[in-house]
Amino acid sequence: MERAEPSDRELLAADPAAGATFAFLTRRHGGVLYAIAYREVGTVHDAEELVQDAFLLLWTKRARLRFVGDSALPWLIVSVKQLAANRRRALQRRARREVPVAALPEHGEQTVDGPAAAVAEVVERAFARLPELDAAVARLCLVEDLSYGDAATRLGLTVSAVRNRLSRSRARLRRDLVGSRDAVGEEER
Repeated sequence: MERAEPSDRELLAADPAAGATFAFLTRRHGGVLYAIAYREVGTVHDAEELVQDAFLLLWTKRARLRFVGDSALPWLIVSVKQLAANRRRALQRRARREVPVAALPEHGEQTVDGPAAAVAEVVERAFARLPELDAAVARLCLVEDLSYGDAATRLGLTVSAVRNRLSRSRARLRRDLVGSRDAVGEEER
């Protein structure tokens, strides 16, 4: 006789050391949550982060949650939608605070010249290739030297989202900049 799969309520009440509980819940509900998150925010990276954040919230609040029935899915859906709304509000606040591109000095007005200008241009192109939110996180943490917490507050993200985005951004910037350095080195020879 085949044993029925445990309910979400049973999984969340199980011993946290069991480990498979969280993986089982993400497999069970991840697809639906991703579809909702993607519809809410419209980008793969943001949708993945929203789903991760919703599951993290579920896991950290599991002892205090009260479900109607045995499924965590309704709670997770509401969480994803609220996280998405928070993300949109944060992006709107940021857009209001940022200086419009037209107000920035033109490249011709910069006083940097020679090799420093070439390096600045390569770095700027590498940042431009990052997704918008990843570039914002990288600028705040790497250029403005903000802490993860300060960057998270400014962008309306969680600290873990900032850490994850910065890790991806560093890896991509490293690849792009090493490739650019090699290309510039070849031109100079």
